[in-house]
Amino acid sequence: MKKLSAALMALLLSACSSQVYVPDQETIQSNVKPLDRDMYLRGDFTLWDAEPHYKLGAQQPGIYTVRAKFMTPGKVYEFKIADESWSKGFNCGYQSSGSLQLNKPIPANCDTVYNYFSFAPSKKGWYTITFDYRNSASPMVMVSKG
Repeated sequence: MKKLSAALMALLLSACSSQVYVPDQETIQSNVKPLDRDMYLRGDFTLWDAEPHYKLGAQQPGIYTVRAKFMTPGKVYEFKIADESWSKGFNCGYQSSGSLQLNKPIPANCDTVYNYFSFAPSKKGWYTITFDYRNSASPMVMVSKG
């Protein structure tokens, strides 16, 4: 029993002494592949056109935002994030559920044709749509107030 306890203690101590590499923010940002084209918020409120005032802007490597004014509380606004040509790999809608809630990011699928995001604001005003492309294989979309 003593030998088993000693072996278990040695195993636990060796596990505690192993180091886990956690990259710092600079390392993470330097590995982000930037988008090579302009992306737009395109929806029923833009007649699905790529309008210049709905072009996403880079906030930091891999994070893009645009502001939209939603004027009808309770109305369901539908939109996608896409380039001008609706190109494969840059036509982003929802992956499994498209209903957005404030400050809750959801995964995007950038090879979809019909999966529109939907958002029903509780109050009229300005909202920020964030497209997190830091992991291009699994981008995320989020809506926040302001």
